[in-house]
Parts: sequence; C-alpha cells; structure tokens
Amino acid sequence: MNVLVIPTTDWTKHPVPNRLNFIFDIMAEKHNVHVINFKLKKFKDQKPRSTKCKLHEVTVIDANDPSSYYIFNSIFHFFKLRSILKKEKIDIVVSANILPAFLINLVKGKTPIVFDYLDHYEESAATYYPDSFFGNIVKHGVRWIIRYNLKKADSLITVTNEFKDFLYSIDVKNIHVIPNGVDTSVFGIIPKEIAKNNLGLEENIIGYVGSLEYWVDLETAVKALPELDAKLLVVGPGLFTDYGDKIKSLADELGVLDKIVFTGRVEYSDLFKYISAMDIGLNPLKHEMKNQITVGGKIFNYLACGVPVLSSRMVAVENLLGNDLYYYDDVKTFVKSVKNILETQQDNQKYIDIAKSFDWKNIETKYEKVLESLV
Repeated sequence: MNVLVIPTTDWTKHPVPNRLNFIFDIMAEKHNVHVINFKLKKFKDQKPRSTKCKLHEVTVIDANDPSSYYIFNSIFHFFKLRSILKKEKIDIVVSANILPAFLINLVKGKTPIVFDYLDHYEESAATYYPDSFFGNIVKHGVRWIIRYNLKKADSLITVTNEFKDFLYSIDVKNIHVIPNGVDTSVFGIIPKEIAKNNLGLEENIIGYVGSLEYWVDLETAVKALPELDAKLLVVGPGLFTDYGDKIKSLADELGVLDKIVFTGRVEYSDLFKYISAMDIGLNPLKHEMKNQITVGGKIFNYLACGVPVLSSRMVAVENLLGNDLYYYDDVKTFVKSVKNILETQQDNQKYIDIAKSFDWKNIETKYEKVLESLV
C-alpha cells in the first residue's frame, strides 16, 4: 500500500510521540508510508526522532500557536496534499488532524479516507485557550470542521467503545475500535531501589508522565502531598499553556514545592528509567468528556514497567482495565488510595503481562487489516 498519514502535529519533534508514530513506523517496514510533516515553530529546537516513514515538508509560514499555524499555511497545504496524492499514487489516507483533514476531502477524488479519532478535538483545541472568549470560538469552529471530516470519511478508527458510542450518537458509522498501546521493547525493568538511586531519589515516589496541560489533574496530587510521606515526580514538558507554572504556584502556596521534582522533557526510550523509580504511576485527569471516553498511552507505559496505576475515575478506563487499576475521586480518596497501594504487596508481573497485550506490534496488525480492507 501507498499510505498518506496526516498527523496531529510535528511528526519527529513533538516531545510526546502519539499512536500514529508507533503504528506507522511499524507499518513502514512493509508498506510505503508518507507523512505530512508539520514543522511547528514551538518545537524547532527539539531533537528529532528517527522515523522509517517518508516525510513531506509543508511549512511556509512559522507560527508558535497551533491554530495560527494551520490557518496561515492552509492554502499551501491544500496544493501540497493534492500534489502528493497524484505524485505518490496514494492508495489510502489516514488523517488525525483538523483543518488539513478538511482540505484533503476537497482533493481526494476516489481515494478512501480513514479518520483516526484519537481525541475529542473540540475540547482539546479549546483547552489551549483556557477560560477565554477565543477558546469558545475555537471549540465551536473545531466542532463544525471535525463533524464534517467524520461524516466525509470512508471509515473511522477510535480508541475505546465509549468513543465509538459517541460517534454513533452524532450519526457516524463504519467505526473500528483499536486502543492505544505501548512499545514494550524499549521499556526495560530496573529494580526500584536502583532506579531511585540513579535519579537521586530516596522517598516513596508517586509519578506522572505526560504533557502539562489543563486537561490534567495534578492539582489533586499536589493538595494531597501534605498528608503523604511521598514525593511527586513529574516527567514531561509544558507545551502550549502555562499549566506547569500554575502547578508550581499551587505547590508553593501549600508549602510542598520541595516535595515535587520536575524533569521536563524525557525521550520516550528513557521513560522507563523514571517510571521504574515510581511506587505509583498517576493517570490524573479532569472530569471532561474527552477524558471520560478515552484511555491514554501513559497507563500502559506504567504497566510495562510493573508499576501500579492510580487513575481519576474515568468511564472508559474503568471499563477497559477494571480492578487492575486503582482509582480516586477527590483529595481524600487520593490520599487513601496512595497509602493503600504503598502498604499492599503488588503483583508487578501481572501489570507487565497486561501491557504486553497492548503492544504496538499487535495494535499495528489490527490497524493494517482495516486499511487493507478499504483499499
């Protein structure tokens, strides 16, 4: 197959690789995978990851703000997409973006389009402009474009049955559920005490891996720290908002800033060195629709290292993983759950085995079958 992928963001420089990176780098070993490479100015100084896919550069105008970037470059994107479809004899397009996915519908001809609905985009886009009039405009604009893209697609792939039910509710059909996963081949296992020593840590460690954005609920963890004999390890960068600064300010107000370690960006291949030092891995999410109906990859990252997971109580997470995870509802139950986990003997191998069933190689096989059926 000749596959064209329109990803959500910069393919090689975004600090946090997403599902399409993993799936299509595996698929590129068997098929010709072409990727639109959106070079966002925000990430220009980041070290690029390697990829087996063929990248197509489409940036004419630099912009830090993601909305501005796609709007300013839209005309060039339109002509570039049309050219790639013809020149590379593309058999199928997989899109997970907003405006570029709208543009591909205008030039696709008879080429089938698959939309990977990996996030509730209207909420995610608005989150970059918290509590603002512009954010509200973005939300409604993205909603209109996304629903157009969903209904024009020949097929959809989403990450949970809850997402599938949502898509059915807005009259979208032909939906396949393929979950998020983990690359277990790069997640080595380091004995906890050695991992802590390597990072200069000694205490009980509750940890978070991921971007620092407003859909995350690190507030509850920070508010719980005064009652816990533990430190909070935060592994990941701030991207487009000041959420990380807000968390630091809250910690300072509560007098617990010295109980938090911020590492900034860490390469995916090095994450296991940090996760292995954690006694508990956090999946802390605010109670928004986008969080209720998805299951992110960080959960599987923790499990791959044999670390128990404490998550906000989210519908899709509970339905998929049930009692294999721990849950909290507020500060009180967060404190109670942390103490319970620290006092309970954990079956680390069980967590590792769960992660193996969600390995990206298994998930890529399912993805490939969907694409081949359409071609």
